[in-house]
Amino acid sequence: MAEIQSAILTPSQAAMLESLTSRLDAKAIVTDSADIDPWLHDWRGRFHGAAPAMLAPTSTAEVASIVAAAAEHRVPLVAQGGNTSMVGGATAPADGSALILSLRRLNRIRSLDTDAGLAIAEAGVILAELGGAAQGEGWRFPLTLGARGTATIGGLVSTNAGGTQVLKFGTMRGLVAGVEAVLADGTIYDGLSALKKDNRGYDLDQLFIGAEGTLAIVTAATLRLAPAIAARGTAWVGIASPPGRAEAPADDAGEDRRDRELRNSPPPSRSTPPSRTSRTPVRRSRVGTPGTS
Repeated sequence: MAEIQSAILTPSQAAMLESLTSRLDAKAIVTDSADIDPWLHDWRGRFHGAAPAMLAPTSTAEVASIVAAAAEHRVPLVAQGGNTSMVGGATAPADGSALILSLRRLNRIRSLDTDAGLAIAEAGVILAELGGAAQGEGWRFPLTLGARGTATIGGLVSTNAGGTQVLKFGTMRGLVAGVEAVLADGTIYDGLSALKKDNRGYDLDQLFIGAEGTLAIVTAATLRLAPAIAARGTAWVGIASPPGRAEAPADDAGEDRRDRELRNSPPPSRSTPPSRTSRTPVRRSRVGTPGTS
């Protein structure tokens, strides 16, 4: 792994952090390089960045304060969830110009509606934890993937994740019924309502899904659940022929039963053409003159 030097706060970054000290708790502003370093590299270790500070809010209001301060002081932010990306999208730039905005402390499941089959989860909720909570209520969240023990809801929404059941349930875009997000100026967008008919203009929820934090930072989402699987059955089936169709058993004479059934079945019926000697005239038609003989 490449060695990353500790980044030094720029005057703008220092002024931004100073403005936030009265609005955030002590754990929300991390400047210890040892605590920041694990979050400066992507999951595969191919991308490496540098950041002098990491911000870890616990609520949407705190995210809004951070984003507003960043906009005021012109400081770039890199939003980060479980950091399971394999394309470097959550890795800070190597020049230390940006601060990491970690959403892992936004980890509450706000509600789980068993009647409607909907759950509202914050951006830092781990996928496996959401699945466990839904399972306990007779439901499940149908999106799953290998990093389910680390990946967070905010990252899954922002990257429009697919998972191993995408062919049946679709990508994250089809499983999100509403989004809460913070815009670039710190404004909070509340679209968590799962109202199915909403023709009030642009569908901002769908714009934010898959935008990877470029349009807004997702802080919570309303998610569609599926009924839990009551039972599973597994079978091992062996076949004798590559086409995948087992041969019918033979009788005592060695004749294949299917062949015998085909041999004994009556021939298919065929329509008999009219006899040339028939006295019944055959009526013919011309285009535009129906019934003309």
